[in-house]
Amino acid sequence: MLYHLTLTTILLLLSVASHAEGIKLTPGKWQIEVTSSMSMMPQPIIKKLEECITADQLSPAELMKDTGSCKVSDINSSGNKLSWKMICKHHGGEMAGSGQFTSQGSQMNGQMEMAMDLSGQKLTILNKWSGKRMGPCN
Repeated sequence: MLYHLTLTTILLLLSVASHAEGIKLTPGKWQIEVTSSMSMMPQPIIKKLEECITADQLSPAELMKDTGSCKVSDINSSGNKLSWKMICKHHGGEMAGSGQFTSQGSQMNGQMEMAMDLSGQKLTILNKWSGKRMGPCN
């Protein structure tokens, strides 16, 4: 779920900030590596995936279907960099955090940190990602 949320968040923010000249993501086949670290787990989880990102997926209307109970705010773009804050409500709890993203069109990287109180303990999740465009979708 965290990987889907991460990818959805990236695409949503890019579509919202598409008016910013410096933020570009070229549609096509992408190889993305996501490293998730959680405060309650000793080792990070690393996941590599290949994803076909189409121009339609960069549509804000299409992406809003996948955000569920998450709300994005304080979106700022400067050059090829994007930053934001996000709050997600799930099962009576709330996760809050922030992220940043950099894209050069055929390469991207960034991170998103989320935190919540879980039965009196603070749970922190840090997702870092990097990706590169491999070519057109098959």
